[in-house]
Amino acid sequence: MVQKHESWQWLLEGFKYELEAQVRPKTVEYYYDHARIFARWAESAGIVQPRLLSRRDLIAFFHHISNGYRRPEQNNGPSKEVHRAESLRWHYYRGIKRFLSWLVTESYLDHNPLENTRFKPPKDPPIEPYTQEHKDKLFTVLEHDWKVAKTLRQQMLAARDRAVISLLLESGLRLQELADLRVQDIDLSGHMVRVWFGKQGKSRITGFGPQTRKALWRYLSLRPAETEGAKLWITEEGRPLTSRGIQEIVRRLKRDAGLQHVRGLVHKCRHTFATHFLEHTGDMKACQTLLGHATLHMTQRYTEYVEAGHALKYFNGTGPLDWMKDVKKNT
Repeated sequence: MVQKHESWQWLLEGFKYELEAQVRPKTVEYYYDHARIFARWAESAGIVQPRLLSRRDLIAFFHHISNGYRRPEQNNGPSKEVHRAESLRWHYYRGIKRFLSWLVTESYLDHNPLENTRFKPPKDPPIEPYTQEHKDKLFTVLEHDWKVAKTLRQQMLAARDRAVISLLLESGLRLQELADLRVQDIDLSGHMVRVWFGKQGKSRITGFGPQTRKALWRYLSLRPAETEGAKLWITEEGRPLTSRGIQEIVRRLKRDAGLQHVRGLVHKCRHTFATHFLEHTGDMKACQTLLGHATLHMTQRYTEYVEAGHALKYFNGTGPLDWMKDVKKNT
């Protein structure tokens, strides 16, 4: 019989408490969920406690995860399936490795069975920002919303949606960072917005231009004064707008603009900001600071897209076959 203090459930509870004392709720959820699913599989495989776990068991689990993950409803080809399997395996590897390392620290394991096992992170998908045509269509919808708004409440919602999209495109904020903003975090005169709790709990300052300042000023003018001091973004009922609510705003705008076929939603705005910032300034360090990236490696993903864009400009109406003809004419 397994003692309570060595059961998977008991140890998972302790692991969760450890995480909650160190990291933010979303990070807790990430590591805990992956560890919990692994523990459930281990129990179903007859591994009733971590001390019975072997490296072979872990390899069997990763094989189970890789082969058990299929999306038959989507015909995206084998390369898509391989990428999904690699991504899934990588995330479970991170979660399980942290859990097992904690078990070693707490003396429930003598060593980490994953210690000599390495998985490479999946290759990042290509960065694809919104194009100018996409942005024009989105702002056409926003302008229409403002023109047809009759009541103060309708005007407030139309102004809010424009301010949300404008700030996303000009500040590089993440979805949760945008949702967590308060009125006092916006500095209209300084063209600045302060993020207090970004990824990994880091704070930073980012900026915005005159178009976004105008949109924010209009929204703040129409926002009910009795909600002053609360979250920046509010719903029609005056409640704080959640991250899911922001996603719905962008989804609705894409639908009304006829852009349902365009992949990406809120985070695509962050990609758009980064690529345009680098195209305009070429300052990767400044871009890293504004995005809140921990390393330059993360920001370099955007430079690859920008460099590819510059290279493709040489195909402006001509190509290598045309160039060869020109060379032949000149010889």
